[in-house]
Amino acid sequence: MSQERSCPQCSSAVPHDAQVCPHCGTQLSNKTTSPTDAALSAMVPSFIRTGRQPTILLVVIILVIVIGGTALVTWMSRRSPVAPLVAPTASVTSLPPSPTAIRSVDSQSPSSDTVSVTQTAQARTAQALVQMAATQTATALQAELTALFADAQRVFYDEFVDNRNAWFTGVFQDIELNLIEDGVFKVLWSGKDTSYEVYELSSFTDFIGEVDCRIARGGGDGSCGLIFAQQRNVGFYKFEFFIDYYRLSIILAEGEPVILAEGDPRRITTVGDQNRLRVIRQGERIRLFINDALAADLRDNTLGAGRVGVSTACYNAEGGVEVHFDNFGIWSLASGS
Repeated sequence: MSQERSCPQCSSAVPHDAQVCPHCGTQLSNKTTSPTDAALSAMVPSFIRTGRQPTILLVVIILVIVIGGTALVTWMSRRSPVAPLVAPTASVTSLPPSPTAIRSVDSQSPSSDTVSVTQTAQARTAQALVQMAATQTATALQAELTALFADAQRVFYDEFVDNRNAWFTGVFQDIELNLIEDGVFKVLWSGKDTSYEVYELSSFTDFIGEVDCRIARGGGDGSCGLIFAQQRNVGFYKFEFFIDYYRLSIILAEGEPVILAEGDPRRITTVGDQNRLRVIRQGERIRLFINDALAADLRDNTLGAGRVGVSTACYNAEGGVEVHFDNFGIWSLASGS
C-alpha cells in the first residue's frame, strides 16, 4: 500500500510524494507529517485551521475572560460576609477622660452608662479646677496678709496671762461673770443678754483686729466675736461667731440691727475648739476671716473711725453659756494701704 499523508490545510489524504494537494491546491513540503502531528491537527477545529485564526482566537480569549470574570464575581457575592475589624468601645476608668478614645461604628450613640461616666468625669474635673483655683486664691491672699502685717503697726496685744490691761472682772448685772484665769479671759452667763469690752485708748479706721475665741459651754445658745467702729451713742459693727453660723451686723443706737453678711463656718471649724476671728478694714472695704479662711468681703461706710473690742452673748434665758478669749490684738494700717 502506498504511503499517504494528510494535507496540513484541508486534512485530506494525499500521496506521500505529492507536491500539491489535489483537493485544496496547497503546496506540500517534503517533510513527513508524523502521526502525532496529524492526530493533533485533526483535533483542531476547521474554523481555526483557516486564515481567520488570529481573529477567532482573540474573540475566544475575550469570551473566556468575560465569562470567567462574571463567574468569579457571582461566586464572591455568594460568600458569607466577613465582619470588619473595629476597635473596641473605650471605657473611662480614670480622670481626666482620654481625648483619643475610640468607639466601634455600632457604638457611636453612647449608652446612658457612658454618658453618666462622662458627666461624672467632667464634674470631678470641674471640681478639681475649682479646688485648684481656690488654692491659688488662698495662696495669693496669704501673701497679701503677710505683707499687710509686715507694714502694720501693732497697737495692742493681750495674751491674758494677767489683768495688766484692767479689763472689767467680777459680776455684771447679776447674770454675767468676767474672769481672767488659766491664761484666758472668761465670760460666764446665767441669763440672756449681750455685752462687749473695747480697747479705750485709740480709735481706728484702717486696721487689723483679731482674737481667739472658744464657746466652752452652751452650744448654739452662745456667741463670741469682734466689734469695731464703735462710737458712743452712735453704734458699731459686730462680727458674731456661733458654732454653726456667723454674721456681720451693723448695730445703731436707733433702729434694728442690719445683717451685712452671714454664713456657715462648720466646714472650717470644729465645735468646742478655739477659733481665730479676724477683721481687716481698709476704708470702706471690710473683710472677715475665720481660722485664716476668708468668710466675707464687702464694702460699707455707714460708720467711720471707732474703737475695737470683743463681744459675747447668751441667747438662752436660763444661761449656761461660757466663752473664752485669748490673744486679742489690734494693728493699725496706713490709710489707703
